[in-house]
Amino acid sequence: MASNTRNCVSCGRSIAWDANVCQYCGHDYRVQMAPAHQEDHVGTGMKIVVYLLSFFVPFLGFIIGVIFYASGGRDHKHVGKVCVLIALWPVILVLICFLAAGAAWLVFW
Repeated sequence: MASNTRNCVSCGRSIAWDANVCQYCGHDYRVQMAPAHQEDHVGTGMKIVVYLLSFFVPFLGFIIGVIFYASGGRDHKHVGKVCVLIALWPVILVLICFLAAGAAWLVFW
């Protein structure tokens, strides 16, 4: 036969099986729901804006990348890395163009 009582985990006295609070010591058996942990998420629109800024204004892209990388969450770190990588492309392209133009100038002069 099943018992309709249980012992309180705080004071050890016998209480009703379906009691939410111990009548002797006040221990609360109701589950306290913790707020759901929300990870910081960078929206798609924000990503587009910072990626475009990183490409067209590389210096600003490096700054944005460092700020996002240092600001915390996993998504922010990813956006920071991508901003720095995107900011490198225009710099590399300009260097290649200058080198090609310099080589062409030497050949044709």
